[in-house]
Amino acid sequence: MRVRRSVKVWWVIAAVIALVVAVLPQVGPTAWAQGDAGGSTTTTPSPSAGQAAGAADAELAIIMDASSSMLQPDEGGTRLDVAKRAATDLVDSLPDTANVGMLAYGTQVTDAPENHERGCADIRELAPVGAVDKDRLRGEIDGLEARGYTPIGNSLRAAADMLSPDAAERSIVLVSDGIDTCAPPPPCEVAAELADEGVGLAVHVVGFRADEATRAELECIAGATGGTYRQADDAAALSESLQFLAQRAIVEYETAGTEFQFADTADEAFYVGQGLYRTTVQTVSELNTAAVPEKFLRVAVPEGHRAYVAVTAVPRIDLTDTGGGEGINVRLTSTNESHHTCTNNVASSQTSGGGWEPPESTVLAFAGQEPGDECDGTQFLVAAQFNTAGLGDAEELEVEMSVQFEPMPGNEVGTWPEGHPGSAPDAAPVEISSPQPVAGGNSFANAAEITEGSFSDAIVPGEFRYYRVPVEWGQRPVVTMRTGPSVRDSPDTMYAAMYGPVRHGVASEYVSFYEDGAELTAASDRPVNFTNRDANVGGARVAIAGEHYLAVSMNVQGSGPNGVEQPFEFAIRMDGEPGEGPDWEPVNEPGPTPS
Repeated sequence: MRVRRSVKVWWVIAAVIALVVAVLPQVGPTAWAQGDAGGSTTTTPSPSAGQAAGAADAELAIIMDASSSMLQPDEGGTRLDVAKRAATDLVDSLPDTANVGMLAYGTQVTDAPENHERGCADIRELAPVGAVDKDRLRGEIDGLEARGYTPIGNSLRAAADMLSPDAAERSIVLVSDGIDTCAPPPPCEVAAELADEGVGLAVHVVGFRADEATRAELECIAGATGGTYRQADDAAALSESLQFLAQRAIVEYETAGTEFQFADTADEAFYVGQGLYRTTVQTVSELNTAAVPEKFLRVAVPEGHRAYVAVTAVPRIDLTDTGGGEGINVRLTSTNESHHTCTNNVASSQTSGGGWEPPESTVLAFAGQEPGDECDGTQFLVAAQFNTAGLGDAEELEVEMSVQFEPMPGNEVGTWPEGHPGSAPDAAPVEISSPQPVAGGNSFANAAEITEGSFSDAIVPGEFRYYRVPVEWGQRPVVTMRTGPSVRDSPDTMYAAMYGPVRHGVASEYVSFYEDGAELTAASDRPVNFTNRDANVGGARVAIAGEHYLAVSMNVQGSGPNGVEQPFEFAIRMDGEPGEGPDWEPVNEPGPTPS
């Protein structure tokens, strides 16, 4: 089950840049963009209702310039030749889910004075907005010929008509090397009119070798709609703009497991078994915890086992909020109903807003029945509360739950190392050497498998990247992460958090960066030992060996576009020699159907 997330269509700038770039090298996900960012002017768009609600998909209409000025010589032929090669490359790289259309002006009527009226209406739809038809677009682009006038204002209106009024975001991208030669209507006035007609329409523009007068006109168009203008005068400016070729939407968190529902009352609660589950919950917004309604399920803990119920509430992403969205308070309580003397357990956590820190799991632990114990381990009732604590609106959220039963060992515990107090010295940074590309997963369940070593990946603001690495008894996991300069040319922050096999938080750090790269190192506060749980309260988080998780996230602060991938590198090291402990690992498969 995927959590829908509203994203600004900043990848549209990739389309704009692609139309004017053909011969410069691609920038891969691990090549940190350099250069002066002064060639762009950005007006922050107002958030749309579609953005807030995660409504329909975004749509894009691309306007190609085939006016007579595109016949001027350029690298490898004419300016139009450059644009055609780049546009074809763009089409090849578009995701199959993109909703893209294309039109061109100046293709059929020459710019002779007697053709003025006809030339200013020379606007041809190459492909309607919809699921991208790559074969059709390639053929249409290949057949373009530059002949005529530059009817920018009329083309903007035609492009707007191609876009659905129900789309969450509607974007037009325009590349031009000259001013409108058909005004009236003045293109800036047309842009302002389009912006007034509906929320969510933005025009993004690149001035290709634009002179002062052309730049003023094109900047006005972008500014009137809350779009972005970029000036491309030379190879250096174009190279700086290539970063936008990697823009994309957020890869959403994907919950996994058997579907279930919390019950509204204890009497209606079903039993869940060992494994993964997923559901949806309705949050409330209450300052008083006692006023937050409880939802229920039941757990039958096998004799001689310890239960872990980890609930991960996935926040909705709001890229218009510098916090990324509202946080969620999750509170779990277990009650053994078999006898009044049985111990109750409580766990709670605050899930940070999306695009800030990875969502934290609330982990509730409770022991089953032991010999001579009057508390029946099959009679546990678990109550869950989901609350925004008066800080946000009540809303429906996706929830992932892991239920695990850990067998308790016998007398062999006395032969294992004593619990560590958690005062291990700061870990030395891990050397990042020859990192290998890896694509992080989008959730705990889909985490990419890695081992000790160096890796590289990329992330966009508001996204989570997950990796899993085995940790043996007696080992202390250490991670070092390094960023390059901010690709968004904005003060940015990245987080790295480590979680244990039952999703306990083990370590976390963050690093802020801007013009220079930055580095962080995070490590658990002690080696993983079974007896850590008896050392102190914090030891329970570092008391289970097996697959640990590394989660990386990036904030959504700053004024830069949100769809730009930020490359990063990281390395994992295990300090300490493997030791002794029980041979048990959690079950990360869908759990049995609740009953």
